[in-house]
Amino acid sequence: MLDVIAIGEVLIDFTPAGRSAGGNEQFECNPGGAPANVAAALSRLGARTALISKVGEDQFGSLLHRTLQSSGVDVSEVTFTNEASTTLAFVHLDDQGDRSFSFIRKPGADTFLNPKDVPLSRIETCKALHFGSLSMTHEPARTATRTAVLKAKEAGVLLSFDPNIRFALWESKEEAKHNIYWGMNYADILKISEEELSFIAGTSDVEKGALELAQQYDIKLVVVTLADKGSYYRLADQDGYVPGFKVKAVDTTGAGDAFLGCLLYKILENERALDDLTSQQIISMLSYANAGGALVTTRKGALGSMPTTEEINQMIESESIKQLEPDRFRPGVHFSPPTAWANDPNGLVYYEGSYHLFYQHHPYSNKWGPMHWGHAVSQDLIHWEHEPIALFPDEHGAIFSGCCVVDWKNSSGLFEDSHGLVAIFTHADTHPETGDPRQRQSLAYSSDKGQTWHKYDGNPVLAENDLIDFRDPKVFWHPQSERWVMVIVAGDHARFYSSANLLEWSLTGEFGRGEGSHDGVWECPDLFALPVDDTGHAKWVLIISIGDHPDCPEGSRTQYFIGEFDGNTFINDNPADHILWLDYGRDNYAGVTWSDIPEQDGRRVIIGWMSNWKYASETPTGSWRGAMTLPRVLSLTRRDGSVVLAQMPVREVEQLRKDSVSWKAVKVTPEVPFLQKTNDDLLEIEAELDVRNGEEIHIALKSSGQSELVIGYDPAKEWLFTDRSKSGITEFHPAFASRHGAGMAMVNGKIRLHIWVDRNAVEVYADHGLVVLTDQIFPDAPIDRVEISTQSGQIILDSLQIHTLESVHIPGPATVQTTGRNDA
Repeated sequence: MLDVIAIGEVLIDFTPAGRSAGGNEQFECNPGGAPANVAAALSRLGARTALISKVGEDQFGSLLHRTLQSSGVDVSEVTFTNEASTTLAFVHLDDQGDRSFSFIRKPGADTFLNPKDVPLSRIETCKALHFGSLSMTHEPARTATRTAVLKAKEAGVLLSFDPNIRFALWESKEEAKHNIYWGMNYADILKISEEELSFIAGTSDVEKGALELAQQYDIKLVVVTLADKGSYYRLADQDGYVPGFKVKAVDTTGAGDAFLGCLLYKILENERALDDLTSQQIISMLSYANAGGALVTTRKGALGSMPTTEEINQMIESESIKQLEPDRFRPGVHFSPPTAWANDPNGLVYYEGSYHLFYQHHPYSNKWGPMHWGHAVSQDLIHWEHEPIALFPDEHGAIFSGCCVVDWKNSSGLFEDSHGLVAIFTHADTHPETGDPRQRQSLAYSSDKGQTWHKYDGNPVLAENDLIDFRDPKVFWHPQSERWVMVIVAGDHARFYSSANLLEWSLTGEFGRGEGSHDGVWECPDLFALPVDDTGHAKWVLIISIGDHPDCPEGSRTQYFIGEFDGNTFINDNPADHILWLDYGRDNYAGVTWSDIPEQDGRRVIIGWMSNWKYASETPTGSWRGAMTLPRVLSLTRRDGSVVLAQMPVREVEQLRKDSVSWKAVKVTPEVPFLQKTNDDLLEIEAELDVRNGEEIHIALKSSGQSELVIGYDPAKEWLFTDRSKSGITEFHPAFASRHGAGMAMVNGKIRLHIWVDRNAVEVYADHGLVVLTDQIFPDAPIDRVEISTQSGQIILDSLQIHTLESVHIPGPATVQTTGRNDA
């Protein structure tokens, strides 16, 4: 019995082979054709395959017949015809190895495949039938293909479909679309490229388009190939991106066919129904297919360049060794969990000499899961010590985000004639009657400086049964009304509650419907007052984080509002459509501030989760995943008639400086850039640049490999940006390799930048922190050079300082709890 039968075109690809002595372009003759390539790829891996097709009674037809046979493909169903010549395709390659085609097929022998040529008995006994759309461009091949597909469907044979769109071979795009729709109606597996998805589904959103096709045509597995970025899959309710492999491509012809052949081989080898595949299994299969597709691009030709299992496994093993390098991207100056998953900072509080940092934590996986509260403490906001997990899920659900306060006057009655820490957080579970998500607010308290925690017996203390999104409480003492205030979010707005004792809460107001950005669900609020410069006046700041939405390329990010708080609700100073962003990078989310920092300190300090829900679960960090931004001091200043927020890292970070070098009045031109090598990958850079005579200035942070992150400024557009398209590992998600930034005016023709460089991130502060960009990076080797250049004209480095920094070691907890709990 055959494993796979492929039906469709087999042809000759003429690929570029340099130029003759007379300067004429030369072409090399290579057997190909998408279905034939898939069959050859499968055969090379050890599968039993056959091809159903026709070739001309010419030299090219004979060559194809011999090549298929030598590749191990059963050619008993490949017949000769004198009605037309073998189809020829001329492949044109650009500098990256990407191809375009010119065809000689008017008609081609493959289009004369007749329904009577289709071996129905062999089809109904094989394991899988693979077909494409190009065998349906003309009759009688169209009917022959459909006959084979209908027989396979009737027999319960697995059906694999690749549209493989070549518009030059169709009479019209509408005819192509009509026949592709027909094929998708029968497909169990659809392999499609990004460009084809855009044409067929009418959207460039990979996730949205794949979901729509899967649902509309009842396709079990949809796989979108993303060139060297890898692939995306949709399998029932599972989906995700699987990174590709970086290779030097010389010819991408046949890469998609090799990919599909490898994927089908692994699916058949598994011997399980598609519906039964786990996410780990499909990811492993797609990684194998990505490697096979990548290998084919390293050599010319298609059918004859299909990879072996040994080659594929060697590539995967080589990549795995890179990924297993211990703590390759473990930050040196940013906080990260000891292991496993971390996201939103929670419960930030200063108490009796220690800063506490709790955070969303899944201790048993490097992906989001049942949420706990991880815990760390510090005396200086820079050097942290990991503590045992503070809060575990319980009968009320997982422990979502929240806050901590010091109950100095024991208003809660939870402390015997003393004071202590109270955590207010969201319990998240499923409603037992409706099955809907349910979020309610609960308390835990600690009498021993956060070492052990006790859940309040009366949990939950606040519930709103009509609200599904109801989470992330931030609580503070409001001295003017002498009561506790809670700000919490409910999907598209913030709600305000008051309490005398932290246990009983009353709604006092709402804010936000129709205000600011609603590009995603509202999350992680914070509310506090700050002085405006040294005027003696203060304004209230309301911070709101915004969850990811497929239609927004920025992903999750954070906005803020300036206004007043009257003890009951927030009043916005700005028009409802006026949006203020906290950070213009891609990786600063869910930031909240520390409570109870002493008045004599006088600072409002914030820290954020340094990631983005677009790709947070896919970052290549290994056994741990998730880090925090540097702690930052917030301030308000008046600029152009408006009050805006500024932020700069806490002064304590300066203690990490080791060696410093400085320059003044350095002229930079396109011919003579500034270059400084460094032996340390942890850097702090302070720069003041005169840019009035330059054009697009780049500060490039380069590795010894091929990685570079560009921090740039365009004087004409007055735009500050970061470009991480070549920053190293980027292919784990298509949204990562981006160029993004913010408007920023020069001051007297100059810009001032303060940059912190870590092993996994860069934070850029411009104009004393009025514009900030925070971005993760995953370089192929440590950063070892700083290069400053301009595209034209000249710039002057009025002053430049580069400091190397000490790495911060974060000790683990004295005792690690694995099964016990300390939250009785």
